[in-house]
Amino acid sequence: MINRLLFAFALLLSMMATSNAFTSSRRVLKGAASSVQKSTVKLAAAKKAATKKDEEEVVNFKKAEFVAAVADKTGMTKGDSEKALSAVLNVIATEVASGKRINLPGFGTFKLSFRAARKGRNPKTGEEMDIKATYTPSFSASKTFKDMANPNR
Repeated sequence: MINRLLFAFALLLSMMATSNAFTSSRRVLKGAASSVQKSTVKLAAAKKAATKKDEEEVVNFKKAEFVAAVADKTGMTKGDSEKALSAVLNVIATEVASGKRINLPGFGTFKLSFRAARKGRNPKTGEEMDIKATYTPSFSASKTFKDMANPNR
């Protein structure tokens, strides 16, 4: 069972590396503080829309599809694949939350990053406010993963 779980995890990582599901896009936040900021955001969005016409559309790879693909590749049932995926994600989340780094060669590193306390501004009112120090999980892709994502470099 452990070998099947490890195999499923390796398959999961390879599928994540080749999937378009991890392509992110920049979001435009609502409630910019001033009209200058709003026009800047609109201008940036217009430029992005103009350049995005040549790019292909981002396709979401949903969890059910992911579980089905893992089941197909491993020969496991969808239920077993779902359990394996949940177990892998649970282990990653609990270990990173406890402060450990998880290094997966050829894929990347999950770690806990510290964000210091800082001053910020309320975007609606422009009022200065204190932002508390927090820990946040982060992921750094390995060189191999980056090369897979950028084959034409």
